[in-house]
Parts: sequence; structure tokens; C-alpha cells
Amino acid sequence: MDEGTKRLGSRLQVARQALRPRISQPEAAAAIAVSRGTIQKIEAGDFAEVNKNVRKYAAFLGFTEGEADRIARGTSTADDEQPEPGALPLPAAVEYELRASETLEAGVIPLGPDEDDGHIIVVLQGRKGSSPEELARIAARYRKTRRLLQALSSDDEVAES
Repeated sequence: MDEGTKRLGSRLQVARQALRPRISQPEAAAAIAVSRGTIQKIEAGDFAEVNKNVRKYAAFLGFTEGEADRIARGTSTADDEQPEPGALPLPAAVEYELRASETLEAGVIPLGPDEDDGHIIVVLQGRKGSSPEELARIAARYRKTRRLLQALSSDDEVAES
């Protein structure tokens, strides 16, 4: 165990804990067909080198190919990573959700009249293989939420928190 494996283990643990819905170590272990003890050792950085289980766990958490090796070597940090061409630098939890669910709808809600005001990107996700009834329920909830977001974005008097 060295500084690089500790750094990688910590990054993997943070990525797992950021997933929504939350995934426990036993659930992660089952998903990649290893023991809970293996996940515990990986997250503690208690391994000599980046091996197939570490890479498999990193991929499960949304890390790009080779990223685990770069982090362990110290040649990659969260701040200076360059995404692969065509890839977006999304947090691991967002990547996981986008991959694990089916995209039902997407939209952009401007936060003001000018481009400089920013915007919110909304991606409506549903469980893969959802029934038509489930999709209708999700769509109804989304329409209500979208109206609220649009109302907030057009309110110039929103109080600062």
C-alpha cells in the first residue's frame, strides 16, 4: 500500500458514496462479482498494484478506461483531468445514473433572458423496462417539476440563500 493506491482507493470510495441511489459495499461487490472484503481493501488502498478487480470497480463507478492507473500513478487529479474526445467531464454519480437508467426526455431551462445568465440541463430518467403506467407517472411528476423550475428561473426576485 502506497500513496498512489491510497489516493485511488479514496477516490473510488467517494465515487461510490456519491452514487444515487446509494450503493453499499456489499451491493457494489455483488455488482462486479467480488467479495465485500475486496471492495473494503480497494477503498482502503490496501493493494499493491491496480489489478483487474480495481479496474472493474473503477469502471463500475464510471471512471474512464485507464483512469484508475493514472490516479494511482499520480498523473491524474480531479482538477486537471482531460476527458476523452467526445466525453463530458461528469461526476461519477451522474455518469452512473445516465448509464443505469433510460432517458425519457431532456431539456434546457434558461436562468434568465441572456446566455450569460446560465441554464439548467434536465435529463429525465426512468428505470429501464418501465411499464407504460410507470412512464406516465414519471412524466406527470416531471411536468409538475418542470413548471416549478421554469417559474423559479423566470423569477427575478428569488431570495439568496
